[in-house]
Amino acid sequence: METIIRLNCALDLERKAVGVKFLHTEEEYQLAAAKTITEPINYCVMVRLATQGRATKAIGNNLACLAGARALGLKEIDAYHRSGQNGKKLGLYNDMPTAKRTRDGMSYCDHQAFGIMVKPLEDYDSEPDVVIIVSTPYNIMRIVQGYSYYNGMQSNFKMTGNQAVCSESTAYPYLSNDINASLLCIGTRHQAGWSDHELAVGFPIGLFTKIVDGIMNTVNIMENNQKKEVIEKKLLANGIGELKIKYDFNYYR
Repeated sequence: METIIRLNCALDLERKAVGVKFLHTEEEYQLAAAKTITEPINYCVMVRLATQGRATKAIGNNLACLAGARALGLKEIDAYHRSGQNGKKLGLYNDMPTAKRTRDGMSYCDHQAFGIMVKPLEDYDSEPDVVIIVSTPYNIMRIVQGYSYYNGMQSNFKMTGNQAVCSESTAYPYLSNDINASLLCIGTRHQAGWSDHELAVGFPIGLFTKIVDGIMNTVNIMENNQKKEVIEKKLLANGIGELKIKYDFNYYR
């Protein structure tokens, strides 16, 4: 919980950080503390609901977007979609070789999970699998800087502007055990209603503490005095005072 508090002190997040957990058995699904989706809904809408404080869970048949269900390993992928024909038919790609190469490069979970739970990260008693944060480009930049503090350059970002929340922000971080930034996609922008200025970042839960620590360790070098003052006040208000703010000290000096 303190790590989440530190994240919220360091960044001006308008939405809650989200935790995603794959539920591999029916028993695990029944025990998961979240509201069951009863009407078809897009997975990315479940993520948006979690950013607003609502916890939901779903099985593959609950998901209105079949592409999302396939990417998450809740529905099997048939040969038509695996071949890239669907992407070419939809007009996403110019020709079949491009469609096939792109489809082969996209991340689809190869497990057969029973369901999935999506809720605010702060509401988890046990660890989720993936963390997703949807925010401004500035905050996404700071998260990547926090990652880079310990890990250096992530040279394998995957983004096509398609299947942004399901594949780019969930499946890829889960499968690669690494961070990924996403520009979002037109489907999720329409269905989930993200603002034009919002982007997403996803990473496995195992990176969360170090990313937040990296964000905190780069406050002095990255932020201006105005932002440092806000961060310092938030930290002190939450009883966290170990960060020594250095005013008039930053990257540009």
